[in-house]
Amino acid sequence: MKIGIISGASSGIGYEIAKLLDENKLDEIWLVARNEERLNELSGALKTRSRAFMLDLTNNESFDILKSEFEKEGVQIDYLVASAGVGYAGEVINNTNEQIANMVDINVRALALFTRCALPYICDGGKIIEIASGAGFLPQPEFAVYAATKAFVISFSRALNKELKKRKISVTAVCPGPVDTPFFSALENVKEYKKNHLVSPYKVAKGAIKASKKRKSIYSPTFSIKLVHLISKILPTSLILKFI
Repeated sequence: MKIGIISGASSGIGYEIAKLLDENKLDEIWLVARNEERLNELSGALKTRSRAFMLDLTNNESFDILKSEFEKEGVQIDYLVASAGVGYAGEVINNTNEQIANMVDINVRALALFTRCALPYICDGGKIIEIASGAGFLPQPEFAVYAATKAFVISFSRALNKELKKRKISVTAVCPGPVDTPFFSALENVKEYKKNHLVSPYKVAKGAIKASKKRKSIYSPTFSIKLVHLISKILPTSLILKFI
């Protein structure tokens, strides 16, 4: 049975990717998130047979549940999408211990373990989409922990992409700027220029799937973030930080 599986499927980019994968002739789409109501709503809207898993990926038992289901159903994963994420703005000293732990646990630990849990079941030629951020290209004062977690996602994805070449599995790190989602709307102390450059989650999702099919290792949906990526490779970080 060929499936797509998406974490963070209840909203934002993950939600939009789920709807787009509905057109990809999969046998089933598996939806993973903590919001049961939104999961069931999405599941009911898909034409493809789907399964909703209300799981907290910061809990190790969640991966035991998924692994058991992978084994029982004999799945072949064609698309793995790691979209669950959380972020808080502000200087590190003003972030609470809980906020910092949440960002590291969800953006780093849960993403890596979710990916690792699924790896043995991804079919040769399959596609992995890891939702990173343009914030991961550079250190971000007043967004330091979030940006650092997304830098991990980019590095992890690029290394994994190399490791999986022998199985022709592609890994694409998706690196948008600010996205018009509940995630971004909930952020406090966000600089005004970021609010003026919001991109729709549908645009990011559509571009992410297209980039994964082309087996791109990095995908950014807007010119401004592509420019940031280019600058980050050319100029010293110390110089860039003077102008942030």
